[in-house]
Amino acid sequence: MQFDAAMQAFSLIHKQYGPVLDGLLLLFFRVLSFALTGPIFNRKNLPIMVKLSAAVYFTVTLAWIVTADTLGPLSTAGQYPPYLIQLLLNIIIGSFLGFITDLILQASYAAGNFMNNQMGLSSAMIMDPSNGKQTMLLEALFSYITIVVFIYLGGIYWMISALRRSLDVFPLYAMHLPLIKTISLSYITMLSGDVLLVGTEMVAPVIVVTMAVDIMLGVVNRTAQQMPVFQLSFALKPSIGIAIMIITLTAYMQRLSDYLNDHAKIF
Repeated sequence: MQFDAAMQAFSLIHKQYGPVLDGLLLLFFRVLSFALTGPIFNRKNLPIMVKLSAAVYFTVTLAWIVTADTLGPLSTAGQYPPYLIQLLLNIIIGSFLGFITDLILQASYAAGNFMNNQMGLSSAMIMDPSNGKQTMLLEALFSYITIVVFIYLGGIYWMISALRRSLDVFPLYAMHLPLIKTISLSYITMLSGDVLLVGTEMVAPVIVVTMAVDIMLGVVNRTAQQMPVFQLSFALKPSIGIAIMIITLTAYMQRLSDYLNDHAKIF
């Protein structure tokens, strides 16, 4: 008797609040997929409970600011196949948003790779627990700097704003995704190209100076062939490169801030 009473109570609660709970579940999966692929929370050394807690926090935050008709009813006929399709589409949208957001930050990671290769430190690898693989020294350093700058400039707010706008462009209850009509492929292509362009601009002083050092070492090798130019370059290029990086670090931070602020409109 008590079990039957409990099931009846649950049935009444689900009939009254079921659409809203279904909407919150779809919103949670969209936010969770965004957190797993987007910056900050996609790092592998971050405990899964932290990611789940962040997804719950973002879900509750968005639930307070979105309108009631955005959250549901989601499956008016009460059929499970449409709801599962909606669940899958929300996961796809969240993952896509996270990928685009992380793509913006890849320019700084590319800058670290360019500088690392130019200074002859490509063989110096460390195990980075944040991505679970071996990473170049300066790439790991620049990735942490980028995350700090991103948070300082309001990256968390940008991420919540992106999720909020996605509810208007791709509603929770949508059964199809008009990606071609709502997403500019030319802008995505330009964003991908900016990864290499902006990354080169950020470390241009180091690249120019190290290339000048290579030219001077080549001239020395031709004029004084008895000098161990090859061994000398191993100590000279990293030292000069690190010195130029420290000198131009302020300009690098400013360029990175301008780049992130310019691309904040995508959020």
